[in-house]
Amino acid sequence: MIDRAIEFATKAHEGQFRKGTRRPYIVHPIEVKEIVSTMTRDEEVISAAVLHDTIEDCKGVTREVLALEFSPRVAAMVAGESEDKSRTWMERKTATIQSIGNAPREVQMIGLADKLSNMRDIDRDYPKVGEELWNRFRMKDKKMIGWYYKGVRDALAKDFQKEPVFQEYCRLIRKNFD
Repeated sequence: MIDRAIEFATKAHEGQFRKGTRRPYIVHPIEVKEIVSTMTRDEEVISAAVLHDTIEDCKGVTREVLALEFSPRVAAMVAGESEDKSRTWMERKTATIQSIGNAPREVQMIGLADKLSNMRDIDRDYPKVGEELWNRFRMKDKKMIGWYYKGVRDALAKDFQKEPVFQEYCRLIRKNFD
């Protein structure tokens, strides 16, 4: 199932790049899969990690499509990690912070892995491009971006504080936003 998810996500994200770079987008879902794999061996959760951005970012991919291609459980996890792009940045990020703390553990793992992958990108690129980095994002205010990552951290702290990937996430937040 994981190999099928990688193949599906690769096709779905074809032609997409990480914000402000020429890095193929698929490197992000693959990294999210690798991070989730440190927390679970559940193939459906790992597959959902690879597919986590397909509903919100890829044409023609819906919860129903993922349920048919993979399983209703995989589809539910991807839907649980997806944002409604019709809402403003602030509305979407506030909703994520409010919901992730009470989400099923599988969705929390995928969310944490997604945010850690993003923080790794920020940590890698910030020293190279400096303050210009923030212009890559819809929200260009570093303080607001930090508010979001700290909000996710705080929502997940109780359940994930002992996880090495959570500790790395916290370390990268301190390094780049404090």
